[in-house]
Amino acid sequence: MIEDELIKIWQSSPKVEQVKFEKSRLMLELQSSLDRFHKLVKRGIIIEQVAILIAIPVFLFYIYFVPHLLSKIASFLIVIWSSWYLTLLRRMKKAKPDSITWGYMEYLKENRKYMYYLRKWTKTVMYWYVSPSLFGYFLFIAGPYVDGAIDNTLLFKLTLPAIVTIILVYFRMRWILKKIYAPRLKKIDQLIQVMEED
Repeated sequence: MIEDELIKIWQSSPKVEQVKFEKSRLMLELQSSLDRFHKLVKRGIIIEQVAILIAIPVFLFYIYFVPHLLSKIASFLIVIWSSWYLTLLRRMKKAKPDSITWGYMEYLKENRKYMYYLRKWTKTVMYWYVSPSLFGYFLFIAGPYVDGAIDNTLLFKLTLPAIVTIILVYFRMRWILKKIYAPRLKKIDQLIQVMEED
């Protein structure tokens, strides 16, 4: 009942007031959405950093103590890739917009720029994240296979999870692009357009 009355009041109000109301509503929705997005990104970066900081010493250990040459090479390559990825995560963290000294329009544009930056990395995740790590994984398990330490059955059992992981990551990234980035970028563009019309 009250909601219907508010809608009638809003519809009967002058166009200028409707635009102000629409702009305020968009601002509140977008701010809430951006806050959730930034928390999600921050949590993701922390989880990835912890995983990398665990993986690097483990694979450094493997370089010296795993007897298979291909596994040693794979471990070395994984350490190099992990170090690069750690620096990328730090760059992503530093690229986050800081709104303390900006006007609202600049804040929106910087958030849009940051989302496009992260979206670019998400779109290409199969090339820079999945491919190198799986190459390292397959090379690592090829070491004992080539040396005869594991048979075809065990090799298949070790390969199958990697293939399932590729498929899951691919569909997960498509979902993230569609459900996390696309709606937020659309809201930012709508709000920028409304604010530029004023």
